Amino acid sequence: MKIEYNRPSADSILNKIKYSSSDANVFRIYLGAVPGTGKTYAMLEDGNYLLENGIDVVIGIIETHGRKETEKVIGKIPMIARKKIEYKNSVFDELDAEAIIARKPNIVLIDELAHNNIQGSKNIKRYLDVIDIFQSGISVFTTLNIFHLNSIAEKVESELGIKVTERVPDYILNYVTEIINIDIPANELIKRLKEGKIYSQDKIVIALENFFKLENLITLRELSLRTVADELSEQSADIGNSKDKLELKSNEKILVLISSNPDSARLLRIGSKLAGKLSSNFYALHINLRDRHKIGIINKDYDESLAKNIS
Repeated sequence: MKIEYNRPSADSILNKIKYSSSDANVFRIYLGAVPGTGKTYAMLEDGNYLLENGIDVVIGIIETHGRKETEKVIGKIPMIARKKIEYKNSVFDELDAEAIIARKPNIVLIDELAHNNIQGSKNIKRYLDVIDIFQSGISVFTTLNIFHLNSIAEKVESELGIKVTERVPDYILNYVTEIINIDIPANELIKRLKEGKIYSQDKIVIALENFFKLENLITLRELSLRTVADELSEQSADIGNSKDKLELKSNEKILVLISSNPDSARLLRIGSKLAGKLSSNFYALHINLRDRHKIGIINKDYDESLAKNIS
């Protein structure tokens, strides 16, 4: 499994992924702490770049939730028509896995891996549709919020008191070949939410009382990073004492961008732990933010203490 802590450049995506009838297909997850981090946007950007460079990319299903910036980035990627399913005198749109398999593109983009399918669908969960598609030889790019992973959902319910109804079993990670962690600072996420860029106005208050509480966002971001770190740690262990393991250790580097924001200490701890798992070099880059008084900045003594810890 290949893990990306920051998105790879468009050129590196094209260079690293060579699609042909003889190559193994890819199962990529764009992982985020909560809705609104930019997972779908990032997936569509990558899909557009690959399409422009001759890769056969299609959209299986995308949920824009009315976000104009997401709608714009769909671009020229062709869409597979959704399957119409009638249930209790209403018609619902679902992913048409059979049509995707019949079309057999190089890559299909499928939003919201944890989605519960409407009754009457072939599979009760979208992740089962995705497994069917992947096992047919098609590469899948998909999105997932960390709290939908079953083991994390249980922690969220017990520790944060938030019920998670859409879940994906942990064994899905056995299929995954790439995880790209899409991360945004907690304060920026709250700002985006209040500006109506994530949910409609009628859902903002409820969101701020649940997943978008500052302390909950910090916890979920940490869980997302830990999950990726654990997966990479397992990958490194599986490699054993081979030459590949030596190359992995020598090539991986961890960089944490920090400011005087209170989140920085936590990010340093996570970065340090991750670097230890990978036996890699650990770097911290301090960003001097303007308007420090406006963003809950801590005092000068903390700045000096943080600098000592970094060095």
